[in-house]
Amino acid sequence: MTSALIDQLKEQESAVIIYNTSVLAYVPVALAAVYSATKAALHSFALSQRYLLKDTSVSVLEIAPPWVQTDLLGSNNEPRAMPLAEFIEETIRVLGTDAHEVLVEHAKPLRNNPGPNEGAFVTEFNAKFDDLRAQAPA
Repeated sequence: MTSALIDQLKEQESAVIIYNTSVLAYVPVALAAVYSATKAALHSFALSQRYLLKDTSVSVLEIAPPWVQTDLLGSNNEPRAMPLAEFIEETIRVLGTDAHEVLVEHAKPLRNNPGPNEGAFVTEFNAKFDDLRAQAPA
């Protein structure tokens, strides 16, 4: 869709493209492997598009939420997830800056995961969800 509209956006004095990815673009969760992979692909696409549009009037932003208390996966009361109101408030605050990646504080540890130790980091991250995996239908 973005590619179909890009020429029109470039004609504007100022335009913004916002992609909604996830911290799972940086650290995949095994329970949602395909979802994690699609978010990683969209993150890569946003980086490429941001570079390609750097000398135009079009800005490319990426919002990468952490796990947020929503209806998705019945996470409304999940204590490990970020409260929705807190996420919205912090996201709006970051959108008011010149940041290209809109990251709330809960997302930063996953965004900054250790490169060479990535495998161990991902394993440790996924172990936190073993209780959910046990509940998931086979």
